[in-house]
Amino acid sequence: MTVSAAGLLILGRGNFVVNNEGNLVLGTSDGPLLNPAINFPQGVDATNITILGDGRVTADVDGTVQELGTIELVTFPNPHGLSLEGGNLYTETLASGSPITGNPGDQGFGTIVQRYLEASNVDSVRELVGMIRTQRSFEMNSQSIRAVDENMKVVSNLRR
Repeated sequence: MTVSAAGLLILGRGNFVVNNEGNLVLGTSDGPLLNPAINFPQGVDATNITILGDGRVTADVDGTVQELGTIELVTFPNPHGLSLEGGNLYTETLASGSPITGNPGDQGFGTIVQRYLEASNVDSVRELVGMIRTQRSFEMNSQSIRAVDENMKVVSNLRR
């Protein structure tokens, strides 16, 4: 998922928070604003905030469900050309190409699921076991090569 936020792009996962001014921002209360901005009305009690699968943000404002905005996603012709700013934030470059906006769930775009953060697709225990196996195989191969090398030295000395 890539979300546009105040000239920055958020790749992968997003944890949204409402800041002191009522704006939906990324991560913490001082995080980047979404673009287009999604603002919660000041001075009213907004409850049951929901982000729907199609990107629409709704809230129960004083007993009525109101749509507050839509989260748009962007993709790039060459995502590897984006410039890393840090903290899952990227900026557009000439190499990345121009952003293509779309709605969550459209073909070529990700989806949004409320109350979930994208998890890593790596099983750390399995990777660690694999690394230990590889290291042991390397050590055994090194010992075999060393033994063959010593045998070749003995054979070479016998020829003299």
